[in-house]
Amino acid sequence: MHEHNIAHEDCKYNNIMADSQHLFDAPPHPFLTFMKRDFTGRPSIVASRTIKPVKYYLIDFDLSKEYPPGAPRLEEPPWGGDKTVPEHLLPDAPPCDPFPVDVYCLGNCIRQHFLDGCIYAKAKRGFDFMRELIDDMTNSDPKKRPQMSEANSRLKIIIEGLSDWKLRSPIIEVDQRTKVTNLIGHWATQLIRKARRIPAIPKS
Repeated sequence: MHEHNIAHEDCKYNNIMADSQHLFDAPPHPFLTFMKRDFTGRPSIVASRTIKPVKYYLIDFDLSKEYPPGAPRLEEPPWGGDKTVPEHLLPDAPPCDPFPVDVYCLGNCIRQHFLDGCIYAKAKRGFDFMRELIDDMTNSDPKKRPQMSEANSRLKIIIEGLSDWKLRSPIIEVDQRTKVTNLIGHWATQLIRKARRIPAIPKS
């Protein structure tokens, strides 16, 4: 979006959606998830996103705006659902660039849902490899934040530097007690996938 001079202006966790329909032979009802959509029985077992990659989408474009090349990119704050944007919290906050705000909001979403936790989600173990990038994305000075394309490139480089075993590690909440049998089952599955040359991160 940013490469096309479009700012989303409301990047937050509930504006990031996954199209998971193809993970089910018989998808569940959207509200009564223990039943099929037509209430004829139980839904099918969900497939692994490693085997069947999921596409993720940004939604809710009512605040989004396209800026002509070379035109001023300043908006009067505040806007959007993230109420922690530093430049929005300044006394008598002046107009600010929405593109670094997008970078902050996306970084803050990752920080809250994976690194530090928040009222909506608990922190997860093993994501410290993203800390430096997320700290840069959420820098209080918008001029010191990377552009979205740079953040994307840096993330790819970070992932390329991680071991295959790290990428196959289970996602566990920081205060979660995991049964040994669950860990054995997880790693047995990963060994089978590795033997079948199924990559840890699916090629979408």
